[in-house]
Amino acid sequence: MGQFSEVLHGGPVDAVEIARVRGVVMFEKPALRERLVRFWALLTLASAIATFGLYGDSAAAVIGAMIVAPLMLPIMGLAFAISIGDRRAIRSSLLVGFGGIATAIGVGYLIALLMPSSFDPTNVGQIMVRTTPRLIDLLAALATGLAGAFAIGRRDVSDTLPGVAIAISLVPPLANVGILLGAGRHDLALGSLLLFLTNYVAILLTGSFVFGLMGFPAAALSGATPRARNLAIVTVLLMIALIAIPLGLASRRVIRDNLVESRVTEATQSWTAGTGYRLVSATASDEQVSVVVTGTGTVPPREGLEAQLNGRIYGMRVRVTAIPSQIIEFATK
Repeated sequence: MGQFSEVLHGGPVDAVEIARVRGVVMFEKPALRERLVRFWALLTLASAIATFGLYGDSAAAVIGAMIVAPLMLPIMGLAFAISIGDRRAIRSSLLVGFGGIATAIGVGYLIALLMPSSFDPTNVGQIMVRTTPRLIDLLAALATGLAGAFAIGRRDVSDTLPGVAIAISLVPPLANVGILLGAGRHDLALGSLLLFLTNYVAILLTGSFVFGLMGFPAAALSGATPRARNLAIVTVLLMIALIAIPLGLASRRVIRDNLVESRVTEATQSWTAGTGYRLVSATASDEQVSVVVTGTGTVPPREGLEAQLNGRIYGMRVRVTAIPSQIIEFATK
């Protein structure tokens, strides 16, 4: 195990190396004040960038906010503190992290209050894509936590941290929560908050695991207690289990909706075949399917589509919107 940890870390882990990592991820004296000022300033700016990027449906601005945002530091600090069993560091990392979470949501909310009341967040792709977390998001966050801890634990790969910051979505979903709360869409805000919590817990779990494999617990200072470390790890495991339940339900709903949309699309295309109409879209949401067709002439009889869907989708209310299209012809001179 000792040889493996040295290979993974790139060398032996000693008190000097622990102090180096603490200096990267912890908010402690003697530079506590300077680090906190830098953290809050960058986080506030990143939250504003993310909020405006979400409003403008700009992927580039959202990615820029991910790079600027320092929110990953207290989360990785908590993962490191858990791995070495340092209770004081666990408390300080939690306080800074929760303060950062509240700040990012608050910035998004305040900006939302300044926006026109007619703004509809459901029409913005960058906002809506962050309202439905899935199990695949959890798996991606787990892999990102591994990469983050590995980059921090080794001196020679620390330059990959900006890439890790881009890979994990932390500030944008929190800004999304603020935007949606400001728009009165509490249901969608909960989805964005769940997405953030998924990433948060995944980083804690895999970060603590990687720091442990690198040998930091064994080389920890005398203040570290195995009992505290074990209790913290058990807490993280419970949190990941609790997050997995709503994620599983959300993923189940997405899978069901995708299956319904696929079957309705196939049935509608068969229903409109040979007529003047064609399928525009088929969207499943909750217990309803919205079908949009467009064309000319007489709309095919409803019974034909109903017969094709009976036995293929169950307990769904189908709404078909037929949009007549106009054909304009003229000759040029």
